[in-house]
Amino acid sequence: MRIRKNNSKESAIKNFEQFLKDYNCVYTVNQEENNSTVYSFDFQAAHFVGAIRKQDDCVEVTYPCMATAPISQIDIVRTKCNERNNSNILFKFSYSIDHESNVINIHMSFFNNKVNAENIVSELQAAFHFQREWFKDFDEAVAISKDSDSLDLESELYKHQREMFMLRRMELMHQLDTSAASIAAGTGALPLWQMLETVSPLPQSTLLFMTVNTVNGQQRIEDEQGIREFDLRHALIEGQGKEARLTRDYAVLDLHYKQGHDEKPRLATITLTAEGEDDQAIYSRVTVTQVPRNASRMNSLSNEGRQPHSVSLLIALDRSDDKKRQQEFDYMWSDAQLKARNGEKDSLTEDQLLLGQVRVADVAYNMYWGVQAFNSSRYYEAILYLENVFNSYRCDFFEMGSEGKHLFMEVAYKLGFCYNELGLYKQAFYYLDLIASDGNIRHTMELVNAMANGKDLRLFNYTEEIMDEVKRNFDQDDLPENIKDFINFLRRRRGYAYIDFNQLDQAEKVFTQMLGEEDNADYAINELAYIKKLRQQRGEDMTASSDDTPSIGDITKSNEPPF
Repeated sequence: MRIRKNNSKESAIKNFEQFLKDYNCVYTVNQEENNSTVYSFDFQAAHFVGAIRKQDDCVEVTYPCMATAPISQIDIVRTKCNERNNSNILFKFSYSIDHESNVINIHMSFFNNKVNAENIVSELQAAFHFQREWFKDFDEAVAISKDSDSLDLESELYKHQREMFMLRRMELMHQLDTSAASIAAGTGALPLWQMLETVSPLPQSTLLFMTVNTVNGQQRIEDEQGIREFDLRHALIEGQGKEARLTRDYAVLDLHYKQGHDEKPRLATITLTAEGEDDQAIYSRVTVTQVPRNASRMNSLSNEGRQPHSVSLLIALDRSDDKKRQQEFDYMWSDAQLKARNGEKDSLTEDQLLLGQVRVADVAYNMYWGVQAFNSSRYYEAILYLENVFNSYRCDFFEMGSEGKHLFMEVAYKLGFCYNELGLYKQAFYYLDLIASDGNIRHTMELVNAMANGKDLRLFNYTEEIMDEVKRNFDQDDLPENIKDFINFLRRRRGYAYIDFNQLDQAEKVFTQMLGEEDNADYAINELAYIKKLRQQRGEDMTASSDDTPSIGDITKSNEPPF
């Protein structure tokens, strides 16, 4: 997020009029009753309205007729406006009905408080970009509604809503189980070392031996290559395809290894348990636990090496045929490319558009199955596919066009999301930090989740900068609903982090304030109960911070904004 320097109102007027003159914009100026200065101007054949209000130091630019639609499509217009407002922090979408002509006018607006020509032109061009995106998405929604003989877009928005649900679900309260899980499906082998390198890296490790314990007895493997290639997918299963069947309920792998300059061997336990089956696949749960190091001067009790480390995920042996998977991919890739070449991009979903941009067959295959795994919550398998795509494109980033960069950033977001779900927050931050400043609320929320759940100190400064920017760009008494929800999310995550950093007094203030707020009350009650439990465990005086903590009455009487 960028922090912008404030201007005076006089400076804003001067700079804005200079922009209009520099770009030969035809414009008129009006003074409204509330002392606002309003400009009607044309830029690149489109009509805009700019308003600099009383005691304001920025300009609000509105594209008053970005698009139109017949009154019969009002449900689609409302849905699309809500969808875009939910994913874009910079541009606000709204609509009005012209009863005289019986049409809906769609509007788009943004605030600019660094009023100079370069900045304004950049945001006007962005407005044109979002206008094109609107036409593409809207036409697709209309086509879907015609196919289903309905204006209900729930099926089209399902994926977006599901992603938002998953983002909210990451706001795990402290007293709940926070173990992560995902499903990884496939038909081939899943080597032990491939899984460990993804979810529980053991760098510079020397593998000593591994014992495999099952109901049938114990097996000892001393060959390092044999340990690395141990097939997790078939540990409990025999056979392939339709003939595959579970032959045991569990297996426990004890991996003995030395790491770096360790003098003593270390132990990692990999537990596999049967999780059932259906016509499509047989499922197993894999739980990896690294035994903490012994305490020493080099490895104090507060060191990460002294903390328990466990990751749990689901894997699956797919009963489908590899040939059919290849045929499905070939058809979907060819169809996406053909429609793109024939100018039929409006008929493609976002996932198909991404696939159609890939030109190399191997990369496209990984992209297709990675997205399929992601959409099915199979996060571990998604990582295996999507990291191949990310690595294939990373070195070509500066040579890419806008579509290629969009593809690359979307892959980075999905990888960050997957690692968050697995509880691997450092890896998640690597990918999510790349897209932290693109203005997409979902991307920012996912990065904040990674910071909060990973106990990252950067969370406090980062969220404070975002909330400061919202204060500068929006009227606090009239926040758009999606921005209000976003701010509440940030406040809850900060309160959560205060607890993790043992700042219980500060956390108590945050959540006590939320008790008087409908959107946050339930969450606050649970967190305050957890704080009380922590204080009791530590034998603290429960009234120690009561003088500093605002009461519910104080909060409800206050006119100050909650952030």
